[in-house]
Amino acid sequence: DELEAEEEPAPRGEEEKEEEERSLGAELDELDEAASEAAQEEEEEVARVGRLRQSARYREHMEAVLRESEKDYEVVVASNEMLVKIEGETSAVFESVRATYSKRFPELETLLPSKLDYVKVADRIRNEVEVAKVDLSDILPPSVVMVVTVTGSTTSGTLLSDAELRHCVEGCAEIAALEADKATILGFVESRMADLAPNVTALLNSSGLAAMLVGMAGGLHELARVPACNLTVMGQRGRRDLAGFGSVAALPHTGVLFFCDLVQTAPAFLQRKALKLVAAKTALAARVDAFERASSPGRGAAFRDEIAAKLEKLQQPEKAPRVKALPPPDIMAGKKKRGGRRVRNAKERTRMTEMRSLANKRAFGVDSAAEYGDDAMGNDFGLLNAETEGGSMRAPKIAKLKPAVTKRKMVQLSSGATNGLSSSLVFTPVQGIELANPTADAALRQANDRWFSDNSGFQSALPAAPPSLT
Repeated sequence: DELEAEEEPAPRGEEEKEEEERSLGAELDELDEAASEAAQEEEEEVARVGRLRQSARYREHMEAVLRESEKDYEVVVASNEMLVKIEGETSAVFESVRATYSKRFPELETLLPSKLDYVKVADRIRNEVEVAKVDLSDILPPSVVMVVTVTGSTTSGTLLSDAELRHCVEGCAEIAALEADKATILGFVESRMADLAPNVTALLNSSGLAAMLVGMAGGLHELARVPACNLTVMGQRGRRDLAGFGSVAALPHTGVLFFCDLVQTAPAFLQRKALKLVAAKTALAARVDAFERASSPGRGAAFRDEIAAKLEKLQQPEKAPRVKALPPPDIMAGKKKRGGRRVRNAKERTRMTEMRSLANKRAFGVDSAAEYGDDAMGNDFGLLNAETEGGSMRAPKIAKLKPAVTKRKMVQLSSGATNGLSSSLVFTPVQGIELANPTADAALRQANDRWFSDNSGFQSALPAAPPSLT
């Protein structure tokens, strides 16, 4: 019984092992299914993102571009819309490729800000461990090739799986096909702009810029309705598109017209002025092309010559001022300015004081006690201080000007004549009106001088004695 009891647990251990094996097999099957699903999702990701080239409208439009059509204007407008869609599709596929290939080469995004260069280099390197063996000379300049080679040799990335690598290769091929179709459409639009908008093309001297303006506006008639102030910023790059560039690359208030040859050839201080001139004439040229039948490029060429002449005139140096001779005096007309004693007295009242005159002067060769900043800006007292001999802080007193005495007044005072309005009545606060004798003061002064004068000597008040008879 004891032996049987000891042998009973053995079957239970085998069952547990079998259950563990079954559970482990199930987990492995689940992992295989998940890996296969992930690989399938990665394979289908490019197809989900790059759906533009598989659409029927895209194929029809490319066929219309490749063949000659009578409806060129409609195809040009549709081509501009298709260019916008191609740009969006390229950005979406690039983000998918970048997210996958960043595991292999995470530093490549900072080294190559251009999307097309990034895709070409990623397609060329792939999973190569020794990046120095990969030839990148036909894609990048030598200086950038050296930086990419050194960084790729010391990168911290890991190798991609077969599914991830296949996803990156398919994405790169999709972007290359989209760029080729974009170049085909741009060539078609540029070839038709000389007939659709001849004046705008002649003014800008570039079919590409004219095609970009027509495409951004949505048509030639829509471009004719855009004011000149909006044309200067049409096609301006946002800050998201300039990630990784310095602040110099972000040109504020500049659009595609900034890259016109008239603006680029102008000096830096005149580029803003040239941009405004080009925008104003472009608005006029677009209206001529939109609303005139069988328009010729004559007005656009005339606008271009006018802008070139204005820019050339603005660059000319300023003329030196000529020394003109004084005109001969007109003796018969006389002077317009008044002169004489009254004018001299008026100027004397408003003349500069002696204190201000000394403050405006300074002694050369003498060390100033004030600080350098005050001395350089003229905020000191100049010669108006007690240490120098130039003067003192106290302003001199100016004698008050006495009123001028006219000749008629002097005659009246010397002859004793009085005015007819003068009177002998005196107004006093005690008695009120008092009648005074003008000659009373003279009689009183004469009597006082008789008795109290310094020259009168001693006099007696008694009457003189009669002479004696003896």
